[in-house]
Amino acid sequence: MSRLFICSVVPNEYIVKLKASQAANNFCYRLINGNCFDKIYSVLPISYNFVPYKDDKITYFTNKGTNVLSKLFKFVINTINVVKKAKTYDDIWFYNINNSNAFVFLFLKIFYRKRLFVIMADYTPSNNIFSFQYFIGRLINIADGIISLSSRSCFKFKRNQKILPGIIDDKMLDDNVNPNNKIIFLFSGTLSKITGFEMALKTFSKIPQAQLYISGNGSFVDDYACFKNIHFMGNLEYDKYLELLNSSTVCLNFRDPKLAENNNNFPSKILDYFSRGKIVLSTIMYPEIDGANYLYCSFNETSIINMVNEILKMPIPELKKYSYNNEFLKNNFSLDAWKKAFKAIEMYR
Repeated sequence: MSRLFICSVVPNEYIVKLKASQAANNFCYRLINGNCFDKIYSVLPISYNFVPYKDDKITYFTNKGTNVLSKLFKFVINTINVVKKAKTYDDIWFYNINNSNAFVFLFLKIFYRKRLFVIMADYTPSNNIFSFQYFIGRLINIADGIISLSSRSCFKFKRNQKILPGIIDDKMLDDNVNPNNKIIFLFSGTLSKITGFEMALKTFSKIPQAQLYISGNGSFVDDYACFKNIHFMGNLEYDKYLELLNSSTVCLNFRDPKLAENNNNFPSKILDYFSRGKIVLSTIMYPEIDGANYLYCSFNETSIINMVNEILKMPIPELKKYSYNNEFLKNNFSLDAWKKAFKAIEMYR
């Protein structure tokens, strides 16, 4: 049985230039480097200007062109080529369904009756039957099975679904966890309302004694430039981001639990924080990581400010107990767990 993976990864050196998701790239590369698939097709969004180079593992399908029409033409040709090549595989896995691969999924299912599966990391539902998000939802519903990163997903595949919030390579785990004497807070990721960027700025502007460092895709809000405890680092290259992460003590996950987008995903970056011995402060209590050590507070200014002040007063030994999750990660999110999940879902008929 042959297994194909259709995703949208790019080489790490292109992440910043293309404003791609580092977290999604990391996630997919762990599966790829773990030899979970026989072949990988990276079908890139039409907005990416990327010239592919030879890669033994990954075949890139890009839409590079001189104008919108040439890009659209290349997009159509790529869709046809991906379908023609993909139809020869027995089991085909998609990392999310999006505007770059939705028609590949549709044609493979309708014209070739292929067995299609989805790793659902993100999805924003819509009740508007004319919206593309509604169309994507319908496609996910006709998949032969899914692995969802969220147990709070709106998709309930009773027949063939597994919940796995992320993947951790044992080599990533740091057994020498020692929180810094100087507490540094880190907000990293897409700088948007969905990720809680605005909440981070509002709350930390009112806690001058707490040092907040910010890194990710998006623009800083000029109104907060005068606050000396808020440091905007921009969208860093991955090695520079890791330096910033290693110097941080507490990593923030300020997502609003009332937003539908946050019910259909799990921030896999939380597992990365755990693996590096970082303390996580989250505004969502995730059932997907029940049993892990992390700090929780409600998604409102008062609760967050009170919790940050409490953290600043905590003795280092007390803080340290929230920084060790290695056994939890090994037992729940190993490469072996993902390989077993793929096999179990594919065996279902």
